[in-house]
Amino acid sequence: MSSTRQDAGEWATLARTHPAGSVLPRHQHRTGQLVFATEGIMLVETLDAHWTIPPQRALWLPPQQPHAIHMLTCTEMRTIYCQPALIARSDAFLQAQDVHAVAASPLIRELVLGLFDDRYDLPTRQAMVALLLQTLRQTPDLPTQLPMPRSEGLRRALSHLLATRHWQMPMHQLAAQALMSERSFTRHFTAEVGLSFRAWRQRARLLASIDLLAGGRPVKAVAGSLQFASTAAYIAAFRALMGCTPKTFQDKLRGTPR
Repeated sequence: MSSTRQDAGEWATLARTHPAGSVLPRHQHRTGQLVFATEGIMLVETLDAHWTIPPQRALWLPPQQPHAIHMLTCTEMRTIYCQPALIARSDAFLQAQDVHAVAASPLIRELVLGLFDDRYDLPTRQAMVALLLQTLRQTPDLPTQLPMPRSEGLRRALSHLLATRHWQMPMHQLAAQALMSERSFTRHFTAEVGLSFRAWRQRARLLASIDLLAGGRPVKAVAGSLQFASTAAYIAAFRALMGCTPKTFQDKLRGTPR
């Protein structure tokens, strides 16, 4: 693992290469941070949700937000840290204690990469940071998070499902993992997660497909491994969530420069 860090007072940058499978255990910062990968896919885990972050996405984490980061593939990670005083000069979007996933537009990407480019002097990079924060405020939030329950039993059952990827696991088995009846499992799940279990499982499957696509698996094979009824059904569901087809997503991932 290699890393390069620069500190400019109200903001700092960290460039780090992580091998596939490495984990940054749960921690938090007094700063806000924008997490971005020029290559690879990260899974960011907060207390309430999981966020899958490929190069087409960036994730804003507010100050004091506990999180862990799992590298699903070899990842070139770029992080921008912003001090609370800098965030306080922004509007409610960045001051709010919410995690936001945004599309890494060409402008956001170039601003992030420019902060790591020594050809720009400090005043120029300070202007880049200001423009980056302004751009984030005007970029819509993306619904790519996988909400997670807080109660121990439900988290245990869902963690087991995510680890085994036994997507058609019968409800009575999941309820048993949570030490609940099926009726209690359904009621508590909806109350804590805000989705039906069926809708949550669909989103979980789609997000799980991202690292399979990154590994070069054909779309048809990914649809089959995730137990979709057909390749067409998988493509339609993926497009509805991610805004593009799996093939387009895969092509963009392969064509992303360092």
